[in-house]
Amino acid sequence: MSTAPIVVAVGTGVVVIVVAVAVVLVVLFVTMSMRGREMRGAQRRGEARRDVDEAQERATRQRDRDTAREGGEDPRPDR
Repeated sequence: MSTAPIVVAVGTGVVVIVVAVAVVLVVLFVTMSMRGREMRGAQRRGEARRDVDEAQERATRQRDRDTAREGGEDPRPDR
């Protein structure tokens, strides 16, 4: 009996295992990359939301100052 079929079978098994590990690693890499992209996007949205909130607050303060000046009130009540 020849040992060639056994060697081919072992070689094929090793190739299948290596390919399976490579596929799993690629899937993990893609998944982690997508998750990182989502986290960066969420962070950017949070920063943009804070910027909008700050701009609205500044506009409200400016509007209050303008209204106080028009009404003859001191816009700085601590003085």
